[in-house]
Amino acid sequence: MDRAILAYHGATSYANYIAIVHNGVMQYSEENNNEADFEFCIYLYRRSLEYFRAFREDGDLWDKADDEDIQYYSSYLQMLYVNYANDLNRCGRLLQSISQLKHGVASRFSMAVGNMATKLITYAQYDYDIGHSRIFFNEAYQLLRETLEGALHEDAKLVFLRQKVWLEENFPEDFLREPYNFEDISLGETSEEKNYRMWCLENTLFLNTLNDAFYYSLVAHDCIHLPDIVTDIHVGFKFHGLFNQLKQEYVSARFMIYDGLHNRGGHYSDRDVFMYNTLDYPIYGLNIEMVKCAFRSLYSLFDRIAFFINDYFELGIKGRDVSYKSIWERRKGGKGGYEYALDLKKAMSGADTYNLPLIGLYWLFKDVGKKEIKHDYLEPAIKQIVDIRHALEHRYFKLHDSMFVPCEEPALSDTLAKSVDIDVFKNTCMQLLRYSREAIILLVLAVHREERLRNEQRDIDKFVAPMFLDKFEDAWKQIF
Repeated sequence: MDRAILAYHGATSYANYIAIVHNGVMQYSEENNNEADFEFCIYLYRRSLEYFRAFREDGDLWDKADDEDIQYYSSYLQMLYVNYANDLNRCGRLLQSISQLKHGVASRFSMAVGNMATKLITYAQYDYDIGHSRIFFNEAYQLLRETLEGALHEDAKLVFLRQKVWLEENFPEDFLREPYNFEDISLGETSEEKNYRMWCLENTLFLNTLNDAFYYSLVAHDCIHLPDIVTDIHVGFKFHGLFNQLKQEYVSARFMIYDGLHNRGGHYSDRDVFMYNTLDYPIYGLNIEMVKCAFRSLYSLFDRIAFFINDYFELGIKGRDVSYKSIWERRKGGKGGYEYALDLKKAMSGADTYNLPLIGLYWLFKDVGKKEIKHDYLEPAIKQIVDIRHALEHRYFKLHDSMFVPCEEPALSDTLAKSVDIDVFKNTCMQLLRYSREAIILLVLAVHREERLRNEQRDIDKFVAPMFLDKFEDAWKQIF
């Protein structure tokens, strides 16, 4: 608890330092760069959360906690989620920002409720789907009305009041008056399909921006796709084709993780496959291999998204050099190095080309890329994900039943293996699913923002002919 509170005060103090020294503005150029300050602030918030969770999950500590301890835990945790969410939002991590506020909204903490409203407004402004945006605006208005009735600091009250007035000036009163009524629809034809879709819904795994704030059955489908894109006539539909593949790989990996972790039965393909019992409670079988394959597939999505960005933003990186790390650089170093055609970091933060979702992708890839800062990684939890991926791809990964306690005697332990118990692996898979989903949605929002910017700069006399694509029917998704 002391460590959690100390890290929280360290983070808020660092945030104040950033406000004083940098006026709260991030700078990404090589000449003027203050990313390290923002990174360390976020890192301290994450360490604080880590310590709070450890305190709550330690049965002995929690059972011995008195009323004062519980009050400290609840109060600080609520403030932590709000401040952390605000920093994430500033970094373009729009989905993560909304996620962090859910704890405070559930407990009706006024600052969390008000900040959730402002985050939903920002999310709606970057969403290409007008219908979804209107639902977010409506929900934001309900939350603002609620928070303005609670106890608030005057400065915060003024911010929330301005947002409420803006909504009232831009939407009719009858639209804002009542919460949006979600139609109840079926989750599927079988109990298996319903259970799967409910799992996706409750874990916020649908490729649907509404799922970040709502858990109604109407939201339980993967409807997001690229917005309208204006290209030269010879370009064709390559971006939509690549995005189709991104979606298919994600939803397939999502199901393989669900099915692999929930299907307790054996499979005939595993019958009569002779193995030795190594006495350390190993887990083998088709189900777990499906999950491992899904894990590899999800990790590859980040490079595929980078491949999309390189072509769409015309970065000029040669195909073999494209990765989710290289797209944020200005040049290829070393022998045979070359300058890129576009400095993406400079473009995404420029006054006339500002693209918050693209900035969010940059900060997400810092986490996925195991970005190092003082003392640790920017996302301390990423080490487990990266180590598992490395073992799966290049070494020897071994899963164990959660009852297994690793043996410290070298003669009896498997010193070649990266050993992980099944519960840890489940949590790691869920985190990787969320990272992948966030990357796909931020990519769509970034493209939508870029298309709006290009449209503003386009010659109004230049003719743009519309071309329409039909839906790829579900019945076609099979080998004929």
